[in-house]
Amino acid sequence: MTKKKLEELKQMERDSRRKIILDAALELFAVKDFRSVTVREISRQAGVSIGTIYNYYPNLTELFLDVFLDSAAEITQMFDNISSKKTPTLEQLCEFYISYLNDNMTFYQMMSHFMLGGELSPDATQKLDEIMRELMNRIETALLSVGCKTNSRITAHALFSALNGIMISYARYPGKTDEEIRRHTLRLAKMIAGVFSGKKL
Repeated sequence: MTKKKLEELKQMERDSRRKIILDAALELFAVKDFRSVTVREISRQAGVSIGTIYNYYPNLTELFLDVFLDSAAEITQMFDNISSKKTPTLEQLCEFYISYLNDNMTFYQMMSHFMLGGELSPDATQKLDEIMRELMNRIETALLSVGCKTNSRITAHALFSALNGIMISYARYPGKTDEEIRRHTLRLAKMIAGVFSGKKL
């Protein structure tokens, strides 16, 4: 076996083990707040030692960031998949994003955590910046498709902020069922799309 082939196999093994760790973390995040999950719980869920996890991640924040980045990359890919069939309307894009947040509350909670001052290394901050730029590119493209020619980038930031604001306000509204929250947040997403499209509501 060539040295190059051996290195490729070792990299595949590392990638597989990393995926097992991230999948285990996601399973735990589905049943409890990600900030309360411990390395011991993740190691037990993944079937690996605590030392193995620390071989991949120097601390839990870096592991949380990797879970977040995978989800952000998933959203970006889903945007691309939608766009490859037919250019989505701004309303469809907004409804898609809010639906994703409703279905993946951990992603939203992690984004809030990192944006509100989760401490990250310079390398981790660069990774976060890169994936958020890709996400913003998709939103800006959708805005350009509805005729937003002036300040399209800052407008993309404003739209992104408005959509996340919906979830801040209503994602865990007391006394409402998940279905009621979903209906209401999607209705608000549609209204916001109308505002940013320049339509009369």
